[in-house]
Amino acid sequence: MNNSKRLGRGLDALFASESAQPALSSNSGVRMLRPDQIVPSPLQPRRHFDEATLATLGESIRKHGILEPIIVRPRDGRFEIVAGERRFQAAIQVGLEELPVTVRELDDRTTIEIALSENLEREDLSPIEVALSFSDYLTKFGTTQDELAQRLGKDRSTVANLIRLLDLPEAARTALDNRTITAGHARALLPLKDEKQLGAVLTDVVRRQLSVRQTEALVRRLLTKKTRAGAVHDEALRNIEETMQKLLATRVNIRGRVNRGVIEISYFNQEDLLRILGILNSQEETRDDDGLVN
Repeated sequence: MNNSKRLGRGLDALFASESAQPALSSNSGVRMLRPDQIVPSPLQPRRHFDEATLATLGESIRKHGILEPIIVRPRDGRFEIVAGERRFQAAIQVGLEELPVTVRELDDRTTIEIALSENLEREDLSPIEVALSFSDYLTKFGTTQDELAQRLGKDRSTVANLIRLLDLPEAARTALDNRTITAGHARALLPLKDEKQLGAVLTDVVRRQLSVRQTEALVRRLLTKKTRAGAVHDEALRNIEETMQKLLATRVNIRGRVNRGVIEISYFNQEDLLRILGILNSQEETRDDDGLVN
């Protein structure tokens, strides 16, 4: 069964009709199962369940029941959830004795793709949960970002940008996971490679409740300031290099910054070396006599 490029159109596209999926026609109906017959999936991309959201969903289930069956697959004598774990958890909280399910025979790869597809469509997962799931998927199945994007019906840039969020330090990832900042804020912080600086900016963004655009502008200013400072230092070193080259009449190369680095003085034979040493000695003697270099 080839599900490539179909999951992005939703679960209906995957199980659209018996003719499209003949292998599943024998068990395509809805059936009722007790909660103790159903187990959560270790492949579930969601790491956290919001208690307030579950309570709201549970109240809706109490009044109207589960309107969309949970998708499960047979697993070790019971049925493992493929899609619909929030509905399952909420139903448990309100004491539902039976739950409607649709049973499917699915491998691990398709199971993960369906769970991701459902959660992405409903925006149920935090960006970090999505990024971790994408990263785990790529590692587990040895595939590429392009192929994952195609199988989920997403742009490759969407997949790549989400995975990049895993480069954030723990404080920023936690803030994003807790929805203290948005994915837009997180992407704006990524160019800051100094973790201490990024942490300070993150604190400022949260404290002042900056928008994504304001955060981007703040990061640009910091990076521009750093670049200019580096340029000033580089210019100062170039001036020193030129002065030393004129003084010593040979090539001089300075590597590093103004406050620390290495000076390389080139010489081409023993006579040249002695000549340079004579110049340096004469400069030192002048300093000793006058207290400064003339």
